[in-house]
Amino acid sequence: MKSELIENRIIVWNIEDSKKLFSEGYYGKPIGMPKPKIEEIDVPLILDLIEGYYLMSKSKIQIYKNKKKITTKK
Repeated sequence: MKSELIENRIIVWNIEDSKKLFSEGYYGKPIGMPKPKIEEIDVPLILDLIEGYYLMSKSKIQIYKNKKKITTKK
């Protein structure tokens, strides 16, 4: 799943990816939806940095910034 780093948050723009990721473990928070049900999600998902790092390390998401993929390798 592709995501984008914007300032100190990670956004999953694809709605289907957002639903899937949220349903797999309640990761992130749908933008503007305080307590959503999975079937109600129709907006992008916002992740904290620590959630994004965890999901990236588990190969669940890929994080991009300025169209360049971020990796954990130095």
